[in-house]
Amino acid sequence: MQGSAWELFELVAAEYDEVVPFFASFGTAIVAAIEPPPGCRFLDLGAGRGALTAPALALGCAVTAVDAAPAMVRHLAAAYPDAEVYTMDAQALGLPDDSFDVVASAFAIHVMDDPAAGVAEAYRVLKPGGRFAFTGGSARSRGGPAVSAPDELGVRLNELFGEFAAYLPADGSMGTPVDAADLLDAAGFVDLREDFAEVATPFPDTAALWRWSMTHGYRAFIEDLPDDRRAEFHDRVLALRAKDLVLRRVSGVWSGRKPGTGDLRG
Repeated sequence: MQGSAWELFELVAAEYDEVVPFFASFGTAIVAAIEPPPGCRFLDLGAGRGALTAPALALGCAVTAVDAAPAMVRHLAAAYPDAEVYTMDAQALGLPDDSFDVVASAFAIHVMDDPAAGVAEAYRVLKPGGRFAFTGGSARSRGGPAVSAPDELGVRLNELFGEFAAYLPADGSMGTPVDAADLLDAAGFVDLREDFAEVATPFPDTAALWRWSMTHGYRAFIEDLPDDRRAEFHDRVLALRAKDLVLRRVSGVWSGRKPGTGDLRG
């Protein structure tokens, strides 16, 4: 996919998380894993439609939310007037040093043009002792919840994406693999930890699964397929069969502390 990821999210902002509340559910699980203290200054980095903002506000955090896509920010500001919301590049934040207790990012670091720059900015704006958490995997993972059964929807969908990845152009799709623990180390974070967030999202039918696939990052993959393969992929999604139409997903949530006095999570 050519261009920056924010351009895709600008395009899908009105429909993002509207077909089913996939990211909102994940956001609740991620914030539960982070356990931000009530009243803390919380930065939602790459906030989208507010998957982390909503549960952080519900816990009593003072939330600042930033996203690079102006359309996302308009929806976010309208939905959460109690948050400070800005259109801003997470890789070059216009925010002061040492100003947040917790910084968190859900499904955004890996789609940045420079993931290391985004993590470095999180480090810069954190207060000493503050913690940064984001979704991602690492070779250091201790393993999460049990792997899904072969006939589950998530497994079947993964297999389909894996099969059609062979038809992508060299620069196709969106995002780059990152090692979350390595990024945290390189930025200077200490006391690294791995938690897990897990959701189960039901779909009424495979038509809804297709509509959902076109409202977030999957769309970059689909649109980068050749025309004939894209049509085939569409038909194969509609024909998916599984033991049920519940998409079960698990994400690692890696975090690290900025050295200094205090620690907001034991």
